[in-house]
Amino acid sequence: MFNESNFIVRASGRREKSYYIDYLGVYKVTEISKDTGIEAPALTEKYLSNGADYDKELDIFYFDSIDSAKKTISDILKGIKIEKRGKIVFLTDAEIEYIRQALINEGVNVLHLKNKVKDTILKKLNV
Repeated sequence: MFNESNFIVRASGRREKSYYIDYLGVYKVTEISKDTGIEAPALTEKYLSNGADYDKELDIFYFDSIDSAKKTISDILKGIKIEKRGKIVFLTDAEIEYIRQALINEGVNVLHLKNKVKDTILKKLNV
């Protein structure tokens, strides 16, 4: 499952005013490709189309701006099918219990929890 928060734009410690994309601790395109299942040439194309500069010695793509790197991440996520995308949602214990009860009583239509809990869950999921 892919999540936008798995991608982070980091400032380079080796090149001044340069940024690179980190995917769960991995920054080389070949490694990101292995971890995500996205073909390396497709990733490379997205990097280059957003102005990335390839450093052959370090085997890493650098961007001149944070915005260019973020645009690349956005382009990568656009190419991923919706059913393979995810998002992180934080739920309280009461909200988790509500969902658990709903699944247990599926089809019975019996939930004895406050509507406020249900409304809070829906707000979080609709973000």
